[in-house]
Amino acid sequence: MKKKFGLLLLLGAILVSITTACSKNTSKPKTSPEPSASSLINAKFNSSLANGHFTQTINSDEMSQKSKSEGLFKDKGDVTNLTYTLTQKKKSQTEQMWLTKKDMYLLLEQNKGHWIKNSANANTFDPDQVKERFNPATFKKINKALAKKATVQKKNGNYDISFNGTDSNLWNAVNPLVIDAMNTPGSQNMQVARLVKSAQVQNLKVTYLIDPTTKNVESMTFKAQYIAGGKYNFTWTLTYDQLGQHADLAVPADIQKNAIDAEEIKKAQAEQNLSLIHISEPTRLQLI
Repeated sequence: MKKKFGLLLLLGAILVSITTACSKNTSKPKTSPEPSASSLINAKFNSSLANGHFTQTINSDEMSQKSKSEGLFKDKGDVTNLTYTLTQKKKSQTEQMWLTKKDMYLLLEQNKGHWIKNSANANTFDPDQVKERFNPATFKKINKALAKKATVQKKNGNYDISFNGTDSNLWNAVNPLVIDAMNTPGSQNMQVARLVKSAQVQNLKVTYLIDPTTKNVESMTFKAQYIAGGKYNFTWTLTYDQLGQHADLAVPADIQKNAIDAEEIKKAQAEQNLSLIHISEPTRLQLI
């Protein structure tokens, strides 16, 4: 009888332990793994970059030089509002620009408050140099390289896709953005391109924030420290935010109405030069 009683106690203990283990297992909800960086980035990247705000800085203490670009963009840069400031040895110059498919409106400090209208392809100005940083196609290689190296985690309600290090493939992919930052808006300097491509990257950090519900890209941040020319230390930052919030971006009506046409300025200058020739003609005749 004692053996039977002991056996019953043993069976009861086993049942209790099994039940307890089962209750512990069922009390823990199953956690699904985070989506891949590639699937998150590619879900709505192109539509997310339809319009937004950007800020870019680049500086070098050795060269006593820094620049800042800030503005709004829409439709792959076909409408862009840009303010560019270049500081060299504590002296700063600022220019403002509106760029469309056909026209460029420029406000320089020497214009004394007057906007000048010119063709978007005038002279040596290269509109693509400004626009390509807003074109999703520019980010194809960047996104591919980032997806291979980035970590994915939830932060403050968004998916945080980040890389922090010195990956050469990702650095090479972002080179076009860095080259554009080192050039003044609308210019292409091959020497600058060679300088960036041969630079030694010290650190590169890239972060994309993506809404887990809509899959829209909320912001993108790039930051790099690199050495160019073997001795010049540079720090470059580029941020895209307010994405999808500037669909109505357009050149203000008062700027379109009051801007002075560059062709009219050229025409007036030509007429003035002609007048000066006529004025000097009697003097020339006296000398014959």
